[in-house]
Amino acid sequence: MASQKLVRCEIRRSDAAEDATVRYVPLEIFGLWEFLMRNKHRFEVRRSVASLWIDVDETPEAAYGENQYERVTEVELLRYSDRDGMFSRVSRYFPTAEYPQLKELLLRHYESVSDPSAPQLQIKERPGIWIRRDPRDPRG
Repeated sequence: MASQKLVRCEIRRSDAAEDATVRYVPLEIFGLWEFLMRNKHRFEVRRSVASLWIDVDETPEAAYGENQYERVTEVELLRYSDRDGMFSRVSRYFPTAEYPQLKELLLRHYESVSDPSAPQLQIKERPGIWIRRDPRDPRG
């Protein structure tokens, strides 16, 4: 069973009245990601909580009550870069309910993805759960 340390946070544009949206970011890159979101993209990043994401191949959600986890899909892109002459792996995590829309946004960030069936890109999806650390607060 694979696992990954993720930070769950909420983001929203500083100048917008819209509701915040949830993001899951690998703990090892969270500091850099947060810096870019705040300084380059002008998002507010708030309510950051680290916990564990577990794939559901072996149904670990059976060990947790419905209020103890959130469904999160891992998407892994393996893309070939002509410039570098090698493949690179990109893993991102999205709330499962919002995954279809967010997947489209992710794919726009990669120039070779204009044609998702292009041989330079492979996409793998894996359902999982993000374990809430404090069951008293359902928002993490």
